Amino acid sequence: MNCSKAIRFLLLVVLLFTLGCSGENAGTSAEATPASQSGHLLIVGGALRSDNQAVYRAFIDAIPAAYPNVAIVPAASGRPAHYAQQFTDDLRAFGFTGEVRVLQIAVKDDPSTKSVDESQWRNGGGDEALAESLQDVGGIWFVGGDQTRTTDTLLDLEGADTPVLAAIRVQLARGAVIGGTSAGAAIMSHRMIAAGDSLSALTLPATDEYVGMESQESGQLLLSRGLGFLPVGIVDQHFDRKARLGRLVRALGHSAEPIGRIGFGVDEDTALLVNLEGKFIEVLGAGNLVVADGRNALFSGDGESEGEGAFAVRDVQLSVLSAGDRLHWVDGKVVAEGSQTTGSEAFGYRATQGGGFALANPRLDQLLGFSLLDNSEMRELRRYSFDEQTGRGVLYRFRQTDESLGYWRYGSGTKDQYSLVGVAMDIEPVSVAITSAR
Repeated sequence: MNCSKAIRFLLLVVLLFTLGCSGENAGTSAEATPASQSGHLLIVGGALRSDNQAVYRAFIDAIPAAYPNVAIVPAASGRPAHYAQQFTDDLRAFGFTGEVRVLQIAVKDDPSTKSVDESQWRNGGGDEALAESLQDVGGIWFVGGDQTRTTDTLLDLEGADTPVLAAIRVQLARGAVIGGTSAGAAIMSHRMIAAGDSLSALTLPATDEYVGMESQESGQLLLSRGLGFLPVGIVDQHFDRKARLGRLVRALGHSAEPIGRIGFGVDEDTALLVNLEGKFIEVLGAGNLVVADGRNALFSGDGESEGEGAFAVRDVQLSVLSAGDRLHWVDGKVVAEGSQTTGSEAFGYRATQGGGFALANPRLDQLLGFSLLDNSEMRELRRYSFDEQTGRGVLYRFRQTDESLGYWRYGSGTKDQYSLVGVAMDIEPVSVAITSAR
């Protein structure tokens, strides 16, 4: 073992020994790899715009001066070279001047490159020389695509870290920032949501079979091993556009450990800047962070059948945070800007209970802001989702309690921006039949 290898190995041993197991134990020793307690994470919910200055500058500013370079892990993408170049261009546009390296870790050939077959990079995670090259890297970026490709290439057949992943953990412990978008967000937690849509997750049993990326849009819930950089909870992405509240809550019910029953749903073009040493999260970008806390919730049913066996949950605590808000995950404290709505609600109307395109405020922040916590006439809202073919459906019930808090402020221009804390949510199975009124 040469000197550089010995130093890296020693750093990793010290890191594992001193941190202890801060992540949830999902059933194997490999999954108990402790998360770092230093450095930063930048977790982006997908569809990151190239002009999102707040997010790009957060990544650049978090890179330590002692490790000035960036490495991109393109494994998740079906066009690894293209999306690595796109992220490089965006970094340059916001003033990054360090070296950017694309790590040769991928499973798909990029059709835009004629002289390189990126599918030959499948075993790149085991490359010792590649691992050693990360010693001067202070920013690691995971592109979007299929998150199972990233875990398949950075974990070995026994589920243990490959040399490259071990080296990434060392850099994080030395103060680096690890960022990722879409699939690059999903891999951040110890358990990873690999597939499934909300309605299927809530009305059908979970599966252990992955059939491809199409099952991320429509299919049963599939949970697998993530990379565990985030020491608490589970991450879901594209949260607003793909209506993933249901699948995130269903995933919480699969954890036996309290630390695994906190869900972080990140909207598109939105990021969480995670300060691992300070143990807090700051929201950046255009959308919201939805925090679903199921530690004191009552989960029942396994989804194996209708009736008594159908999945249900009561008393999940929801918070919806927006740009500039902070969450301290140890004590659950939220620091939100704006005026409190309780006692000075702007609206007073009877909101319609139901579901579908004809109802206002389809986004969660709008629904819980305009229609519930900033509305003196409502203490409960009900929304329904169902499958027309099978009649299987669910009722989402949102309840304002004495502990619920709402905050309102103007965002950009005159855009109403809500932050909401401690809304109680229940999910119940329902059966729906549609008949024509004509």
